[in-house]
Amino acid sequence: MNNTLWTKAGMSLLALAALASCDVINPEESIPGYLYVPDIELEANSVTQGTSSERITDAWLSVDGSFLGAYTLPALIPLLETGGREIILQAGIKDNGINSTPDIYPFYEAYTTSLTLEADRTDTIRPVISYQNAARFAFIENFERSNHLFQDLVGRGSLSQVQLVTEGAFEGAQSLKISLDSSSSIVELATEERFSGLTAQSPLVYLEVNYRSDVPVVFGVIGHQAGAPASQGVAALNPGFSPSEEWNKIYFNLSSLIIGVNREEYQVALQAFIPFENGGLARNTGNVWLDNIKLVHF
Repeated sequence: MNNTLWTKAGMSLLALAALASCDVINPEESIPGYLYVPDIELEANSVTQGTSSERITDAWLSVDGSFLGAYTLPALIPLLETGGREIILQAGIKDNGINSTPDIYPFYEAYTTSLTLEADRTDTIRPVISYQNAARFAFIENFERSNHLFQDLVGRGSLSQVQLVTEGAFEGAQSLKISLDSSSSIVELATEERFSGLTAQSPLVYLEVNYRSDVPVVFGVIGHQAGAPASQGVAALNPGFSPSEEWNKIYFNLSSLIIGVNREEYQVALQAFIPFENGGLARNTGNVWLDNIKLVHF
């Protein structure tokens, strides 16, 4: 073979090697398909489970049993999987209303469906879920009765400060309104009834609350030994919620509070207050509206 042919053959081999090398370095990218989840809705039994109001913010996705991630709703999720697949979506919330603490809400059922996925195609699903059959409701207070569960804790407030109102009610006929002013800047309420057995099956205990407020409110528990006087109760409060002009919903995770207090019976308590600012009250008046309070456990 002359040098010219050898040179041409060598160049051809080098070119082929270079092409093969490019394929390794820059492999052909797969074209994804997409799953679009605009929202996840709750359908509750109004008689035994109360309102269907929810604040589901995220979809936690698994495909064929493999967890792929949590996605903020509405979510357009790229998927490289194709063919027949099992899709499982779990409803995600913000624990205690804090964006940095996303979690799966343990009392909602997962949504499961089968889809045939294809590259470069978008499949839309609109999950409708329910509470798990194992979920238990220690109480559901929708404030539709003339008597409700929450009573003045220390006798500090007047009857006019805590009222059932029809104007501005979230749903149904009535909501609870707490009114504050400079002479009565704090109101503390607690359930008249004590609840036991909340952690008998699981340590998970949540309080669901619909609210609208222009002042902060903190929620928590007061723990008691069975039969002990109220004066011996041990209180623990969580950070509560910040003011919200529009009706909102929050899921208070009471699990760690109850474990920390470690008593046999619990009242649910709340404190609404006008905050101090620069040595005085930040405002002269404040209002809080509450509705659909549920204490949920297993």
